[in-house]
Amino acid sequence: MNEPMVGIPAYNEEDTIASVVFKALDHVDEVVVIDDGSTDCTARLAEKAGAHVIEHEINMGKGAAMNTLFEYARQKKVRALVTVDGDGQHPEHEITHLLSKVLDGKADIAIGSRFLEKKHTKKMPFYRRIGNKLLSVLTPTGKAKNHSNGKKGNVTDTQSGFRAYSRKAVRRIKPKESGIGVDSEILMIARKHRMNILEVPSTVSYEGKTSHQGPIGHTLDVISSIIRYIETKHSLLTFGVGGLIVFISGVVVAIRAMNMFQNSGMFPTGTAIIALLLLLVGLGSGMTGLILHAIMNAHRRGYE
Repeated sequence: MNEPMVGIPAYNEEDTIASVVFKALDHVDEVVVIDDGSTDCTARLAEKAGAHVIEHEINMGKGAAMNTLFEYARQKKVRALVTVDGDGQHPEHEITHLLSKVLDGKADIAIGSRFLEKKHTKKMPFYRRIGNKLLSVLTPTGKAKNHSNGKKGNVTDTQSGFRAYSRKAVRRIKPKESGIGVDSEILMIARKHRMNILEVPSTVSYEGKTSHQGPIGHTLDVISSIIRYIETKHSLLTFGVGGLIVFISGVVVAIRAMNMFQNSGMFPTGTAIIALLLLLVGLGSGMTGLILHAIMNAHRRGYE
């Protein structure tokens, strides 16, 4: 079984990538950088710093880079994988501490959280605090154990890219998202497989360039990823229940239209059209849920 590895998804990080690789190599024997179609010298500098570099020909998004990273880690059969952003935000000196949590069997996923200690949270720009809090509330994850007090609760930092994954987690996590929403998707996958999640206090540096996407775009991308995941994994519930509610509403409006016609003798065209639309939308939504549910079941059974 191979030793732990640090993985770094990177896009145009030539200013920081060499430093991040150098510092990470103080804690593990292998660092792999997934260069996601960078147009600068990220790949060359990472390789010179000692990293194994896998290059995407074009920019495909963080999710695609993470998928490549997990696939490589599975091929290497690593004992554990630590992910670090390439922009120098994350404290590389905390890698060993985070890594120890999965190597000791205390967690399947250990997250470096910026929200467990107020002294760390205060360093975060206000708009980031609000955005990350919102996304943490919206992401349907399993419960996480707080390393600081031992209590279990909701994940406080669903958007942290500083994480350690056990061999079990590496084997089971196969992200489908191509964009920035992959961090939330991974936690939803972890919930499905009932993985143990542990949050450890972590510091973050916000000096210099820290994101290729604005806060609004980031938030919307993550929310859309959450919706897509729920739609595909719980299609019958999402479309079926919603469709049933709309269909019942259509029936109620249709009955009302019939009563209006009986009482007045005049056909309520507007009400009838609304009833018809509700009935059609409800039926369409229900059929969509059934079809998606059938497709997902067939896919899970290995059929095309």
